[in-house]
Amino acid sequence: MKATSIFRQLILNVVIPAVIALIVLAVLNYFNTRQILHNTNTEKSLIISEQLKHILELQDVALASIESRLDNKMELYSNKLVNDYFRNTTNIENADLNKIRLELGMNSNSEDIYIISKNGIIVNTTFEKDKNLNVFNFGADYKNFILNTLSGNEFIAEKFTIESLTRKIKKYTYIPTKDNNYIIELGFYSDHANVIMDKIKTTVNEISIKHASIKSVDLFLSEENPFSLNTVTTLTDEQLIFLKKVFKLRNTQTYFEKSENGYLHNEYIYMEREGTNLYRSSVIRIITDKSGEQDIYTRELIKFLVIFGATIVVVLALTYKKTKIITDPIKKLVSNVNRISEGRLDIRAEVVGNNEITRLSEHFNYMLEQLEQYYDELEQKVKERTAEIHQQKEEILAQRDAIESQRNILADKNKSLEIAYHEIEEQKRHITDSIHYAKRIQNAILPPDDYIEKVIPESFIFYKPKDIVSGDFYWIKKIENKVIVAAVDCTGHGVPGAFMSIVGNDHLNYAVNVIRATKPADILDIVNEGVTNSLRQKSEITMVRDGMDMALCSIDFENRKLEFAGAYNPLYLIRNGEIIKIKGDKFPVGGFLDQKLNIFTNHEVDLQKGDAVYVFSDGFADQFGGPNHKKYMYKPFRNLLITMQDKPMEYQKEKLEKEFNEWKGNDVQIDDILIIGVKIV
Repeated sequence: MKATSIFRQLILNVVIPAVIALIVLAVLNYFNTRQILHNTNTEKSLIISEQLKHILELQDVALASIESRLDNKMELYSNKLVNDYFRNTTNIENADLNKIRLELGMNSNSEDIYIISKNGIIVNTTFEKDKNLNVFNFGADYKNFILNTLSGNEFIAEKFTIESLTRKIKKYTYIPTKDNNYIIELGFYSDHANVIMDKIKTTVNEISIKHASIKSVDLFLSEENPFSLNTVTTLTDEQLIFLKKVFKLRNTQTYFEKSENGYLHNEYIYMEREGTNLYRSSVIRIITDKSGEQDIYTRELIKFLVIFGATIVVVLALTYKKTKIITDPIKKLVSNVNRISEGRLDIRAEVVGNNEITRLSEHFNYMLEQLEQYYDELEQKVKERTAEIHQQKEEILAQRDAIESQRNILADKNKSLEIAYHEIEEQKRHITDSIHYAKRIQNAILPPDDYIEKVIPESFIFYKPKDIVSGDFYWIKKIENKVIVAAVDCTGHGVPGAFMSIVGNDHLNYAVNVIRATKPADILDIVNEGVTNSLRQKSEITMVRDGMDMALCSIDFENRKLEFAGAYNPLYLIRNGEIIKIKGDKFPVGGFLDQKLNIFTNHEVDLQKGDAVYVFSDGFADQFGGPNHKKYMYKPFRNLLITMQDKPMEYQKEKLEKEFNEWKGNDVQIDDILIIGVKIV
């Protein structure tokens, strides 16, 4: 047998299977890497999509809070127009709506009146640009909405939408006349709504900056004639057809397109809108640039091809070299065997090197020397030696396989732990960013420091949320010669408490700014009714009552009169070193819809110069700490207030904060803290 034959056998039996295995591994590795990259980018896109979806849902929630205040005002104007001005609609098309708007006390800059005929024509309006506009051109949905409104007799308040000419956000309401020949439409701009829309746009832009692959984010309304609620967007024919398809199928759809700007991924997310009869469906569109992902795939493919080619070259070179080392001694040994077979027992095999071939040559020579005398003994020894070597080899291979298996298991576990850790860190960062944004919104509803300094200069507010956002909040408003102060403790703390605080703040503003209530008990009754209706709780569904505890007082500094009403929480009045406790009613704000609402008690007290008034939540007294890790309790709290009565308000605030921190020590803060102090001068 020639050496070249051995080389060919090695190529056929070893190298080619190894090359095939390398090809299979390279292909599997490439597609596995591609799949990992795809899954990673898909998960990243999903997280961003969910974040943007929650932001736009938060936009609807925030706008709904503003709409609830505008609805009552617009319904009042609408009823006056229908019942007082246009009971007879003979001259409705020629009426001086600007004059009527002034008589009603409407704002001529932000509040408009529209008269819509049965044909969908705006026949009269204070907004001259829309006069003679045919609203039926807005689409079948809008036309059906107008015709259904004409056939009824109800006041309908729609969500904020985009005005057709100015592209500004505007709130519209609709009510038919008594003869059902016309619809009286009111349209109100809102500075607060614009602020919210600007905040939402800013947040979306910040996400786009953090994730440079995001090209645009739009919220589309109207299935027949879609338009963007938050941007001015022009759709191509292909985009319009796809958008209408998403509205029809009512689910999320995606597609890719190539453009001058790169390889773009279009994701359309269907979302139902609540509280509207007009645009009940909406679609969020997110366009991202996937060009970078395609570049990664190309680089990975090139890298795999280079590594594979280099590996093949190295394997062939090593195979050839090792084959020469093996075949040369074998050729010499075969030549000697052929000579011995011819009877030349004096021939000895050449002993070269230090390997298995060397051992074989040595034993071959020994066999020739002792062939006749020691044949049986040599054969037995060879068998024993061979068995021993084989056993050792098997043990070594088993140990190597076990070590390799353990190493692979540990590597897989470490990789899984690392991926899970990064995912958790990313989710934590997104959640924390959202809560910090919610804190900015919550801080915006609190009264500014300069306003508090103006209406109650001799006062302090010790406010220490447990988490980033708080379930406690304070509310201060001056009406004529009275200052109304409220300390509110909502159910829970953190994010749930913060949402409750927005509900409470809105209903306090409504009670005082819209209803013009000034008596504390009346204010609490109005807020109680509003919170109950907003939460829509029923006793048979849940035994947990969501609501808020509150201490609310009205102070007349000129006449030194104080009025107070409380929901569980009391008011402390300290005079000449003695404390007067005015208890609140033993029920909270917020009840069940199917139960009769409680009526709050109004307390009146004459004030004296030097008196100190305090309202608060339960967070300070309930804090665990001290040497025995117990609650602080109310009696030490009252004694602390008595000792500070004659001190300046700023000193009292610092003293309370110092006492709280010393008492808490290394314990965890268990609740939000709110204490308001006012000195009568």
